Amino acid sequence: MIWNNNIVNVSLFFFAIYFIAGCYTPVEQYSEAGHGDYVGVISCVECHQKEYDEWNGSHHERSMDIASERTVKGDFNDHLFKSKGVTSRFYRDKGGFYVNTEGPEGKYGDFEIKYTFGVYPLQQYMVEFPGGNIQCLLYAWDAENNKWFDLNSGDQVANDDWMHWTKGSMTWNTMCADCHSTNLKKNYDELDKTYNTTYDIINVSCEACHGPGETHVAYVNSDAYQDGQRIDGSLMYQPVAQDKKELIDECARCHSRRGPVTEFYDHKGTFLDHYLPSTVAPVLYHSDGQILEEVYVYGSFLQSKMYDRNVSCIDCHNPHSLELKFEGNSLCTQCHVTDDYNKPDHHFHDPGTEGSECISCHMPGRVYMGNDYRRDHSFRVPRPDLSHKYGTPNACND
Repeated sequence: MIWNNNIVNVSLFFFAIYFIAGCYTPVEQYSEAGHGDYVGVISCVECHQKEYDEWNGSHHERSMDIASERTVKGDFNDHLFKSKGVTSRFYRDKGGFYVNTEGPEGKYGDFEIKYTFGVYPLQQYMVEFPGGNIQCLLYAWDAENNKWFDLNSGDQVANDDWMHWTKGSMTWNTMCADCHSTNLKKNYDELDKTYNTTYDIINVSCEACHGPGETHVAYVNSDAYQDGQRIDGSLMYQPVAQDKKELIDECARCHSRRGPVTEFYDHKGTFLDHYLPSTVAPVLYHSDGQILEEVYVYGSFLQSKMYDRNVSCIDCHNPHSLELKFEGNSLCTQCHVTDDYNKPDHHFHDPGTEGSECISCHMPGRVYMGNDYRRDHSFRVPRPDLSHKYGTPNACND
């Protein structure tokens, strides 16, 4: 094995990025056809236009991109940003995007931004280093308030510290790449201590979830398909009728705090064949199981009655746009249909106020990465009595 699972788990504190969909560019942006068994999104659009339209501009589609006028959202107009004694200058030169900041060994240097990472509520930027390393800056663009900010809310990080942006905690190849591109292989050379990391498609595309599409595309273009004959291996992964708990495990590949136990993900076997999820440990969760550190949603959702009763991610989220299927309490009342819940006798708040929303009581959240508010998916009942006994938070006191 070439990864340290503890390092991976610690690093995930910094890299859960949820993105908000927006108007984006047409399919011509995706001329990349993939490699080998991966055929690229262009091959999917002809038959799956609706799914493509939903995915286009989504969090997954914006997960990673080449830095360009189209993709960079931050202020690179000779902007100075100061944080903890370090002054960084974000500027443009010869059509590229650059930052002058403290680099290795504490020396200032000019670094070209090669890639963007996410888009909302924050966007990160990445720099290529010798040896195949790609490093993520600890300074990110706040897309809500249109300003630069420091992702590290603690003390100044020394330039030789593992947490410095040029060191291991911010190395894209091992810390975040697996969940932001399609068919990623880290390709670490342990002798040379170098990376030759590859991916077939730069972002989270159709085949990141549904698997390589070469056989499927060949099948639908064949006489066998026209004649209604089934060919082994012609169906994609994660079909509509997939078992719900299996679907949740597929999403958990990225939407969980976990460490890899295989060299790369190949769509074979189960979630636990490839990853070791973090347990409900005191350093990560409150003593009653509520989220504390950045654990994403899998660990909390498995604690819920929703999971126990066979509710899955796509009952609430559109699987391609990732948006909620309904607004407000209508999302919950698609199942909780009685009038017992959506009225003041149940929620004790005036109708139409934030307090009257189901999620305000049953899905309280926390802010991660400076401005990213994420909700607890254990769907628990507020328990002020447990707060008194164990010091845990509750929706009422919050």
